[in-house]
Amino acid sequence: MPREYTVVTPEPVTAVDGARAAAEIDPYLGLGKLWNGGGLQIATDDGLVLAIVRSTYVEDPADASVLLGVDVEAGSWLTEAYAPGTDPVSDAVVQALVRNTGGRVVVEAVPGGPRPATAAPVTAAPATTDEGARS
Repeated sequence: MPREYTVVTPEPVTAVDGARAAAEIDPYLGLGKLWNGGGLQIATDDGLVLAIVRSTYVEDPADASVLLGVDVEAGSWLTEAYAPGTDPVSDAVVQALVRNTGGRVVVEAVPGGPRPATAAPVTAAPATTDEGARS
């Protein structure tokens, strides 16, 4: 089932942030630009792992909090990411992105309602060697 992630961060997520997160999980993941620079595609030879869309500034934190089901602070940025399924590599890249940007993530399995995946910044240790690499 496709999965949608919304990453809440204090600053906008950049393509460099996405590339760094992907490289932490698997240095052989490929990167591509989406929509004239409006996003980043992360893929293996087998297909798409994750698409990360350009960040949006939160104009109304109360509205964003209601929509996401978690508190969203004023001055935050929202970044959407999409995975074609529940691949652990997609999850690992998002968790690395969250860890590196000081953010948190809300995960929605499409269709369905949002469910908080982490209510606080992730504190997982960085990936080592080839953890999360596909065979």
